[in-house]
Amino acid sequence: MTHPAYDPRADLCRLAAERLGGQPVKPEQLEKMKGGGSDRHFYRFPAGQPLVGVWGEDPAENQAFWVFTRHFAARGIPVPKLFGEDPVRGLYLMEDLGAHTLQEQLRLWRKEETPGRVLAALERVVDWLAVIQVAGGRGLDEGLFYQGRVLDRARFQADVDYFLAQYAGRYFPLLPPTPQVTAGLTALVDRVAAEDATHFCYRDFQTRNIMWPSDDRGPVFIDYQSGRWGPLAYDLVSLLFSPDSGLDEAGRETLTERYLAALATQGAPQQGDTFRQRLMDFVLIRRMQALGAYAYLAHVKHKPLLLEKIPGTLALLRGLLARPEVLAGEPELKTWLARLVAQAPEEALRGMVL
Repeated sequence: MTHPAYDPRADLCRLAAERLGGQPVKPEQLEKMKGGGSDRHFYRFPAGQPLVGVWGEDPAENQAFWVFTRHFAARGIPVPKLFGEDPVRGLYLMEDLGAHTLQEQLRLWRKEETPGRVLAALERVVDWLAVIQVAGGRGLDEGLFYQGRVLDRARFQADVDYFLAQYAGRYFPLLPPTPQVTAGLTALVDRVAAEDATHFCYRDFQTRNIMWPSDDRGPVFIDYQSGRWGPLAYDLVSLLFSPDSGLDEAGRETLTERYLAALATQGAPQQGDTFRQRLMDFVLIRRMQALGAYAYLAHVKHKPLLLEKIPGTLALLRGLLARPEVLAGEPELKTWLARLVAQAPEEALRGMVL
């Protein structure tokens, strides 16, 4: 393990000189970049060297990213170019994809009032999602799935437990789940766990994990290294039902249709009505997990900006729970969740020292 006080910039500069040559770069010229929710450290090289240097302290995560990147690139999937690795120090160099994630680019397009570009971009993304899950999964070394081989029942239960501990338990300790609510959560987990889990699951397929370079050649996909085998629907709902995607119901339906057509071209056709019925269960699981993650990262990892994502996620869940077909068989769970998402825990957030 690298020492916590380690500054990787000098070693990144040496790695760039060894692998790429060119004009030497001084360590102080590297700009520290924001890392979002990641524990990795990112450094942008100065103009003239379109590189990003990365220091990752987890060797298994690094190895998965390097191998998956080359695997996907060989199948024509747009991923960052790699220019060199130092496995001993956990360093690597990759292509600088610019300043804009798809999340930021969508925000700009909406500000410019160009909704056609928003939908066109997301259509390209769901087309590629089908490729990543089906063609990208073929021949992938599952021995590198360092966070688990498959997104199975235990993982879904862990997502629910994460929500209960980090969000519900933290903000609403006086509203614990009753036995009936727990039974409803068990039934929900059982349903999603029964789905086919033989395709590659990106695990965190969201607009912040997709880059959109300034030359408009996007999308370019990043942060897939924690993937594993899992259900197709999990990744789709991660994208379509994230508040960052900014989609309404009509937009989600359009993109679901597009995705189902893309799956058919990849040789993985789905029965549309059945697929849509299960989507809502995956939305609930995925959004509960997200609330747990936002609270955990804000309060434990000291990344308070992630608290800003909570109100949008709660609004989405309120809309979902208003639909009569959602959790129709678990009325106690539906009522309990509705109470939890009725409003953002503003007083709790203001009172928390981050």
